[in-house]
Order: sequence, then structure tokens, then C-alpha cells
Amino acid sequence: MLANGKQKKVADKTEILEYLTNVMRSDEVSEKERLAASFKLGRFLGLEGKSPDTDEPTRVVIYDERQEDKLS
Repeated sequence: MLANGKQKKVADKTEILEYLTNVMRSDEVSEKERLAASFKLGRFLGLEGKSPDTDEPTRVVIYDERQEDKLS
């Protein structure tokens, strides 16, 4: 809530992340709802599809010698 007692009409990013985190950690909601909240948080944080032991995506660099010959 805002200081003057009026609620914002649209939730900001922080409010949404706090809400999803509270749902994920709550013992008062179903396991299904907690799991859905954790997936939404993971998607927002960019964790979807990453292996757990690395924070950086794998990069592939293709070096084509023919391109360098054209630049010389």
C-alpha cells in the first residue's frame, strides 16, 4: 500500500516476486501451487533449461577460415 492509504493499480516487479516467494514458502497452500510459484520464479530468474552447476550458458563459436581470408 502507498503511504496515503491508496493501493497501486498495477503491481510492480518486486511485489510480484515477493508474492511468488511467499506462496512458494507457505505451508498453507497446496504443493501444486507452491511448485507453480517456484517454476514462475525460476523462469523469471532465467534458470529454466540451465544445468545446476553453472550460471553461464554454453557458448558455441564457429571459426571459418574462409571468412578471414576474405578480410585480408
